[in-house]
Amino acid sequence: MVTAPVQDHVAAARALAAKLPQLIDESRRTAISLRSGLHGNRKVGPGSDFWQFRPYVPGDPTNQIDWRRSARSEHTFIRQTEWQASHNYWIWPVLSLSTYWASSDKLPSKAERTLIISIALADLLIRNGETVGTFDGERTRITSAEHLEKLGHAMLASPQSIAGQATNIHPGRKHSVLILGDFLEFADQSEQSARTVRRLGQYQNDGALVQILDPAEIAPPFQGRVDLFDTDDQMIFRSEKFEDLTEGYKLRAQKWRALVRDAARQNDWLYDRHVTSESASPTLLALYQHLSERQNQSGSNGRGRPNLHRHNTQEMS
Repeated sequence: MVTAPVQDHVAAARALAAKLPQLIDESRRTAISLRSGLHGNRKVGPGSDFWQFRPYVPGDPTNQIDWRRSARSEHTFIRQTEWQASHNYWIWPVLSLSTYWASSDKLPSKAERTLIISIALADLLIRNGETVGTFDGERTRITSAEHLEKLGHAMLASPQSIAGQATNIHPGRKHSVLILGDFLEFADQSEQSARTVRRLGQYQNDGALVQILDPAEIAPPFQGRVDLFDTDDQMIFRSEKFEDLTEGYKLRAQKWRALVRDAARQNDWLYDRHVTSESASPTLLALYQHLSERQNQSGSNGRGRPNLHRHNTQEMS
């Protein structure tokens, strides 16, 4: 058996770009399926959009009394508007060469699933009144779901590696940074990659690392003769009986995932893991709820103590 290499990375990237409208449709369907059960982060504050009435209490400004509503009742009511200062979220899908690989034709590539979750998360955040951007050359940011395709193209142009980007990417202070990808680079460039993650969190920036994996990277199904290729399509290993190496493979993969998890922990960020054979919805829901809880705990600065860490055990099966 040969684990199929990506023969033409440029062609794979172009094919992904061509599928972007389809991926956006899937992202929207995923977001819509979750949206009805979610509660927004609406907050009282200056703004023009009506939120709710509440009873007047001594000390409230009299210019906030809604006399028309109060006239229909025995009580006096305050008219509250919604806080309209949005929070800034930066979503960075790291579409490295290795993300274009899938162990089966029946599975989506890691790159496809990374984009779907990234765009669906952007959809949920934007519809909650937030600003979402990505780290392409223009630092594209959008505030309307009508511009999701623009954001998707910008995501395709974002850096394809974390390592070495420590001085190139500058999110604003107290913004949130969400990085998604397979993070294979942590296997041999862990310090450089971790340094970038640390720098992205040094300005009181909240964040998360979401590791997107093929099921074969958790539990390899390979048997017999297996040839392994790197991202340059060069064979780097040949096994005549792969099943004898399965346990060693799993241990090495666990160490790799632990490096990513530890990089998130150093920043007090969320670490989550998603496998492409599973539905994207649980990962998207966990990530959105984590961000919502952070906002509720700390207001608009995006910081606070996390109370949600998925796949954060010592033994990462």
